[in-house]
Amino acid sequence: MLTAAPEAVAALTVDTGSRGREISEVIAVARRAGVAVNECVGLEIDTSGGRGAHRGVVASLRPFAYAELSSIVEAGPDLIVVLDCVQDPRNLGAILRTAKAAGAGGLVLPRDRAVSVTAAVVRGAAGHAYGIPVARVTNLVRALDTLRSAGWWVLGLSSGAGASLYEVSLPGRVVVVVGGEEKGIRPLVSRYCDELATLPMAGGVESLNASVAAGVALYEVRRRRQGR
Repeated sequence: MLTAAPEAVAALTVDTGSRGREISEVIAVARRAGVAVNECVGLEIDTSGGRGAHRGVVASLRPFAYAELSSIVEAGPDLIVVLDCVQDPRNLGAILRTAKAAGAGGLVLPRDRAVSVTAAVVRGAAGHAYGIPVARVTNLVRALDTLRSAGWWVLGLSSGAGASLYEVSLPGRVVVVVGGEEKGIRPLVSRYCDELATLPMAGGVESLNASVAAGVALYEVRRRRQGR
């Protein structure tokens, strides 16, 4: 987290009983980045750290700063990810990390019926939640309409509907829409997609985890962009 996005860390709490080489290196990085370092005993850090192993260090994060959809549109990236009601923070974290790795220039979430960028999401993204602009919108359909009007071609991932992902064309700038864990892309949202595509799968498997499906699609876009 400190090396990927030091601006996201408000302070570090360090267990004084865990002062080994690794802890000392973390403290040095934090101080170089201007992050406050607080020392305490193990019981206190266990309480502040909540669930999960802290390994002697707990980071207090600043509130996540969302981007405006208009700023993503103005930046004009070749690839944008839109999530329709993804509710599992681990999925959102994994998608954020993959989106950054695949070169996406923005991610759009609905405000309702979807997970926001929480501490669990940041953990799932392994520090990369801050490396890509994330916009939360009141109306996802209106956001897709805005992106289409601004020149993006919208591809929705839909289990069992549409052509194979490997057969569809990907013209110009692309928006990849990934549906939620339970029901996938909602019907109204799918109507604002220029094309629906499915991931070919062997018999007996109906669908993939949302983050896995997103990863497959994003890297197919990247592969074609690189002409491989």
